[in-house]
Amino acid sequence: MTSMEVAEIKTELLHASISLKKEENERTQKEDSDRMLKARRAIENYREEQRLIQAISDGWDD
Repeated sequence: MTSMEVAEIKTELLHASISLKKEENERTQKEDSDRMLKARRAIENYREEQRLIQAISDGWDD
């Protein structure tokens, strides 16, 4: 194996490593975004439920 072939293999390995790291980062960002969206939805649902409870309670107090 020539030094040129070794250098090409090293370059290919470096590119593969960079590509895998990039894919991992993108996957992590997507998972984080999904978690944040679920949390926001849960908070919105909780607040809506609290508003409905308050509205019902106010209706009973009249």
